[in-house]
Amino acid sequence: MHIFGKICLWISVVCILVAMWMTAKLYTARAGYIKKKVELEDKIEKNAAEITDLRLKLRNTHRELTHELLQWGPYWNDVGVEIRQDNSITIDIGTQHGLSAASAEGTAGRQFVVHGFQPAENGMEYIGDFQVSSLEANRAILTPNWEMLEGESDSWDGTKKWRVRAMVPSRYHARFNGLELQLTNHSELLNSKLIDLEEQRQLHSVAQERLAQRIAETAGPQGDVTDADKRPREDVVGLLSALAEAEETRNAILAESDMRRRILLRTIEDFERTQAENLRVVENLPQGDDGGTDAAEAAAQPSTVSR
Repeated sequence: MHIFGKICLWISVVCILVAMWMTAKLYTARAGYIKKKVELEDKIEKNAAEITDLRLKLRNTHRELTHELLQWGPYWNDVGVEIRQDNSITIDIGTQHGLSAASAEGTAGRQFVVHGFQPAENGMEYIGDFQVSSLEANRAILTPNWEMLEGESDSWDGTKKWRVRAMVPSRYHARFNGLELQLTNHSELLNSKLIDLEEQRQLHSVAQERLAQRIAETAGPQGDVTDADKRPREDVVGLLSALAEAEETRNAILAESDMRRRILLRTIEDFERTQAENLRVVENLPQGDDGGTDAAEAAAQPSTVSR
């Protein structure tokens, strides 16, 4: 065979091998593309179902949001607040922002009572409902629409931006009314306890005065004593001290009386002994006429001293 033919033969063999390899690669790639296509079609069908569910949820959520917004009514964010001395507040929105002091139910942007919220750690904190007492183009004065407790406005922060709402859903009113009733009951109970405490303080003061008086009566007055010589002794030194002094005086008198009684007894005994000796002497005298008889009678005469 000619050399050129051999070369062409080998080239053909190489081309056939390359073609076979390329065909195998092509089938492998085609199989991968078909598999990926099937997976993507399944995923598309699954995503289509999820998208349908999500669209339905979105419509329901939007409907609920619209219903909720209708219950809350219009609102104003980032409202500047100035707290006044009479517990009313001044806000920086007015008629140009849709705020009105006239009541018109069912009309958005017109309300007689608004609700204030101030920023807190976990969102917005409800303050209460306020009446629009004064209204200007870019300014309004709101007065609390409930009975304020002492020190309640101390928790209001006028340095932060508030949120003002036209309405609050009716389901919250029962809770607010219940809390307000509880606060009223606790306030009345606190006032009653304070009245009782004041009465107890008065009774304690009276008891202290009476105790001091009794101590002064028994132990004597405390501190400086003035005009002591114009008052009874028990009022000056106290009843106990006066009793102790009287008992000491009585004991001294009794001791002196006992001493005098003993002296008297000794004197009587000496007299009787002397009298007995006189009788013996008289009996030993010689018997005479009347003189001896008179002496004997005088010696025998009983003593006039009584025991």
